[in-house]
Formats: sequence, structure tokens, C-alpha cells
Amino acid sequence: MTQDHLSLVRALETLDSLRPLFPTRQPHLAVEINLADPRAFTLGNGFVRIGRAWVDSDPLQTQRALIMGVLKRENPQTYSNQFQLEVMTDFLLMTVFGRDEWYEHSVGEDIKFSTTAPSFSDYCHSPFRSLAHDEACRLPDPDSVDLQASVWGFRPLLASALWRVYRQASLGQKLKVLRAIRQGRPLPALAKLEDSSLEGLVHWFELSLNSYASAMRFPTLDDSVKRAMKELEVESPTHWELTVDVTNTPAWKEILQQLQKWSQFHKGERTLVFTPEGAVALPSNLPVAWAGENIHSQKHVMIACAWPEAENMVPVSARHVFAKQSCGKIESIFWN
Repeated sequence: MTQDHLSLVRALETLDSLRPLFPTRQPHLAVEINLADPRAFTLGNGFVRIGRAWVDSDPLQTQRALIMGVLKRENPQTYSNQFQLEVMTDFLLMTVFGRDEWYEHSVGEDIKFSTTAPSFSDYCHSPFRSLAHDEACRLPDPDSVDLQASVWGFRPLLASALWRVYRQASLGQKLKVLRAIRQGRPLPALAKLEDSSLEGLVHWFELSLNSYASAMRFPTLDDSVKRAMKELEVESPTHWELTVDVTNTPAWKEILQQLQKWSQFHKGERTLVFTPEGAVALPSNLPVAWAGENIHSQKHVMIACAWPEAENMVPVSARHVFAKQSCGKIESIFWN
């Protein structure tokens, strides 16, 4: 084996933390590193085929691939559904492996209901997407292969909610949850999304969270679930303290950079910036897929070079509205 190949194999030695979860037999897996297709990923019962690019440069996705492989090997009947498999994988990444930062984003701070992307196309632009969807997301029209009722963007959010409830549980309760995972208790079938409105999405998420928590043997902790829902901003994903429209100024990138720096000192303010390339939440700097007409803001600021026609303005309901005409970089911060 060459030194190059040895380094690739060493990168796969990341499953030690799963040994306490499956104590009767050490978790082991047949892994093939695909050198011809660097972004390949194939999951089978007891084996994983993964491209070199993931192993070389993306330890998080590599770890995710191996966890999925072990879960599917240990309990293939429980994880025949990809959504359920990946929710559990993300949950284990947070709890057993202690992964609290994904791609420079804090799991606890940045994964919120407001920054999820329920449609598959939006999910493809999320930093929290899975390597299992890399090929589909490279298609011209990812929504044509929508794999799970337009709710893939909720996968990391659901796992994060379960993680938050788990953190509040006692040691005995945590052990019950881990025992349920070890035993391969079946997870609920994903509820069909009948209504894609904001109210429908909130209802779907709350229903899914409660059914997963029950299946995983979480105790009946209504307060913990409610607290997790509040922390994830489930009840107010479209309500923001500040919204800024820079879609009509050529200096929008410079203004966005200013807002990014400003938001680091005002982390308590939920800020949404509308740009020509889409809306961005600050300070997380994550994309937001909600339409402007759904947004409610305490303060809305529009910065424009030439005033747009009314029909071309971002429609935001706001308590206070401010506008500034500027074609160049804003030198003084006035949105305070």
C-alpha cells in the first residue's frame, strides 16, 4: 500500500465513538474508495463506496457516510428510508460524536427554522445538505428529483431539535434513547406534506418532531419540546428585527459586507438582507428561501441607486420603513 493510499485509509478511522452504542460487536464496514469518480457515493447493506474527494477534503461528509453505512448494516429494516437514516445520522453526529460545528456554522446557533430550505432545489444550496444528494443537486432542475415530499431541508433541523431535547434529558433518559437506537426501534413514516404554507410547514415539523421523539423513547417532555421549538424559531420564522433591501444598488456586495460585520456586534437582532442573488440571514450568513410577501419586520431599510417601480420592490410588511438613495458604498451605518 502506498503512503497516499494509507492516508486515505487513515481518514476512515472515525467510528470509535460508535463502539459504546453497539457494544456486542465492534462497528465495522466494507469501504471502497472510488478513485475514478471523486464525488461518488453508494450505500449498501454493509458497504459504502465513496469518492476520493470526500475522503480527501470533507471529513464531515466522510463521517456521515460511514455512520449511515453502520446504521444500515446494523438495522437495515429500520433504515430502509433515506430520510430517517439521515436524521439519525445527523443526531449521532451531534450527540455521540460531539460535532457542534458544520462547515464553520454552529449547529446550536445557525440551524433555525428560518434558514431551512424545504424545497429540494433550495436544499441543494444549503451547507447542511448530504453527500447522498450531490449527484441529484448537480442536475439542471433538482426539484424534478424531489426525493421526499419537499422537506429535505428540514432534515438537519429535525435532528437539531432532537439533539436539543436530548441535552435537556437526565442521564437515565439519555441511556434509554441510546438503547432504543441500538435496538433499531422503527422510526415513524414521514408524514406527507399536505400544505406548503407557513402554517402547514410549522404543523408538519411539530408533528414530525413529536413522532420521532416518541419513537426514540424520549420521555414525555412537553416543556423540552416547546423550548426546542422556541430556540429554533419555529413559531416566528418570518419575523425579523431588521430587513434590508439592496437589490437596486450596484454597491450591494459592499453594503452586505458592512452588514455582516455589523451583525457580529448585534447578534441578538435577527437580520435579513435581500440581495440580487437571494436573501441572506445574518449573522449566520445562511440563505433564506421565504418569499418577501411572507416577511414581517420591525424595521425595513431600502437602499437604491434608482428608485424601482412599486411592483419591483421587495414586498415586506414592516413597522418602520426607511429608504436611502445611494449608488456607491455606504460610508456611515444608518440602520441603527
